[in-house]
Amino acid sequence: MLKKDKLENYKKKLLGMREQILNRGMVNRSDALTIEREDLVDESDHAAMIIQQSVSLNVQARDRFLLQEIEHALSKFEENIYGLCEDTEEPIDEGRLDAQPWTRYCVEAQEERERLAKRFARVG
Repeated sequence: MLKKDKLENYKKKLLGMREQILNRGMVNRSDALTIEREDLVDESDHAAMIIQQSVSLNVQARDRFLLQEIEHALSKFEENIYGLCEDTEEPIDEGRLDAQPWTRYCVEAQEERERLAKRFARVG
Protein backbone atom coordinates (compact mmCIF):
# COMPACT_ATOMS: atom_id res chain seq x y z
CA MET A 1 0.00 0.00 0.00
CA LEU A 2 1.18 3.53 -0.74
CA LYS A 3 2.35 5.85 2.00
CA LYS A 4 0.27 8.89 2.88
CA ASP A 5 2.71 11.40 1.36
CA LYS A 6 2.84 9.44 -1.91
CA LEU A 7 -0.96 9.31 -2.03
CA GLU A 8 -1.13 13.07 -1.53
CA ASN A 9 1.38 13.61 -4.35
CA TYR A 10 -0.65 11.47 -6.75
CA LYS A 11 -3.85 13.23 -5.76
CA LYS A 12 -2.25 16.65 -6.34
CA LYS A 13 -0.94 15.48 -9.70
CA LEU A 14 -4.40 14.23 -10.76
CA LEU A 15 -6.08 17.43 -9.59
CA GLY A 16 -3.53 19.46 -11.54
CA MET A 17 -4.10 17.40 -14.66
CA ARG A 18 -7.87 17.78 -14.31
CA GLU A 19 -7.48 21.55 -13.92
CA GLN A 20 -5.23 21.69 -16.98
CA ILE A 21 -7.77 19.86 -19.15
CA LEU A 22 -10.65 22.00 -17.91
CA ASN A 23 -8.65 25.19 -18.46
CA ARG A 24 -7.94 24.19 -22.05
CA GLY A 25 -11.68 24.36 -22.52
CA MET A 26 -11.58 21.67 -25.15
CA VAL A 27 -13.94 19.28 -23.42
CA ASN A 28 -17.19 20.96 -24.43
CA ARG A 29 -16.10 23.43 -27.10
CA SER A 30 -18.06 23.34 -30.29
CA ASP A 31 -17.11 26.78 -31.61
CA ALA A 32 -13.95 25.29 -33.16
CA LEU A 33 -16.21 23.09 -35.26
CA THR A 34 -18.24 25.77 -36.99
CA ILE A 35 -17.39 26.70 -40.55
CA GLU A 36 -18.15 30.16 -41.83
CA ARG A 37 -19.08 30.54 -45.48
CA GLU A 38 -16.27 33.06 -46.05
CA ASP A 39 -13.74 30.52 -44.73
CA LEU A 40 -14.44 28.24 -47.69
CA VAL A 41 -12.94 30.28 -50.50
CA ASP A 42 -11.58 27.29 -52.39
CA GLU A 43 -11.20 23.52 -52.12
CA SER A 44 -7.85 23.70 -50.33
CA ASP A 45 -9.34 25.99 -47.66
CA HIS A 46 -12.23 23.58 -47.29
CA ALA A 47 -9.85 20.58 -46.97
CA ALA A 48 -7.71 22.41 -44.42
CA MET A 49 -10.81 23.29 -42.39
CA ILE A 50 -11.96 19.65 -42.40
CA ILE A 51 -8.54 18.48 -41.23
CA GLN A 52 -8.52 21.11 -38.49
CA GLN A 53 -11.96 19.99 -37.34
CA SER A 54 -10.86 16.38 -37.31
CA VAL A 55 -7.86 17.23 -35.14
CA SER A 56 -10.06 19.29 -32.80
CA LEU A 57 -12.53 16.42 -32.45
CA ASN A 58 -9.72 13.97 -31.69
CA VAL A 59 -8.24 16.27 -29.05
CA GLN A 60 -11.66 16.77 -27.47
CA ALA A 61 -12.34 13.04 -27.41
CA ARG A 62 -8.96 12.34 -25.82
CA ASP A 63 -9.50 15.08 -23.23
CA ARG A 64 -12.97 13.74 -22.38
CA PHE A 65 -11.60 10.20 -21.98
CA LEU A 66 -8.67 11.37 -19.87
CA LEU A 67 -10.94 13.54 -17.73
CA GLN A 68 -13.19 10.52 -17.06
CA GLU A 69 -10.18 8.41 -16.09
CA ILE A 70 -8.86 11.16 -13.80
CA GLU A 71 -12.26 11.52 -12.12
CA HIS A 72 -12.40 7.75 -11.65
CA ALA A 73 -8.92 7.73 -10.12
CA LEU A 74 -9.84 10.60 -7.79
CA SER A 75 -12.93 8.69 -6.63
CA LYS A 76 -10.64 5.86 -5.54
CA PHE A 77 -9.08 8.15 -2.95
CA GLU A 78 -12.47 8.41 -1.24
CA GLU A 79 -12.72 4.61 -1.09
CA ASN A 80 -9.08 4.19 0.02
CA ILE A 81 -8.35 1.94 -2.95
CA TYR A 82 -6.19 4.23 -5.06
CA GLY A 83 -3.13 2.41 -6.38
CA LEU A 84 -4.75 -1.03 -6.43
CA CYS A 85 -5.31 -2.89 -9.70
CA GLU A 86 -9.01 -3.24 -10.51
CA ASP A 87 -8.48 -6.77 -11.88
CA THR A 88 -6.02 -8.31 -9.44
CA GLU A 89 -6.49 -6.02 -6.42
CA GLU A 90 -2.69 -6.02 -6.13
CA PRO A 91 -0.74 -2.76 -5.72
CA ILE A 92 0.14 -1.00 -8.97
CA ASP A 93 3.86 -0.31 -9.35
CA GLU A 94 4.78 3.26 -8.41
CA GLY A 95 6.66 3.73 -11.69
CA ARG A 96 3.42 3.04 -13.55
CA LEU A 97 1.50 5.43 -11.32
CA ASP A 98 4.19 8.06 -11.86
CA ALA A 99 3.75 7.74 -15.63
CA GLN A 100 -0.05 7.39 -15.61
CA PRO A 101 -1.55 8.29 -12.25
CA TRP A 102 -5.05 7.59 -13.63
CA THR A 103 -4.26 3.97 -14.54
CA ARG A 104 -6.71 1.29 -13.41
CA TYR A 105 -4.55 -1.77 -13.89
CA CYS A 106 -1.13 -3.15 -13.08
CA VAL A 107 1.12 -3.90 -16.06
CA GLU A 108 0.30 -7.61 -16.11
CA ALA A 109 -3.47 -7.05 -16.03
CA GLN A 110 -3.25 -4.37 -18.75
CA GLU A 111 -1.17 -6.67 -20.96
CA GLU A 112 -3.72 -9.46 -20.50
CA ARG A 113 -6.56 -7.08 -21.41
CA GLU A 114 -4.70 -6.01 -24.56
CA ARG A 115 -3.96 -9.63 -25.49
CA LEU A 116 -7.66 -10.51 -25.15
CA ALA A 117 -8.72 -7.43 -27.11
CA LYS A 118 -6.43 -8.44 -30.00
CA ARG A 119 -7.67 -12.01 -29.91
CA PHE A 120 -11.31 -11.02 -30.06
CA ALA A 121 -10.65 -8.33 -32.64
CA ARG A 122 -9.35 -11.00 -35.04
CA VAL A 123 -12.40 -13.19 -34.49
CA GLY A 124 -14.91 -10.46 -35.38
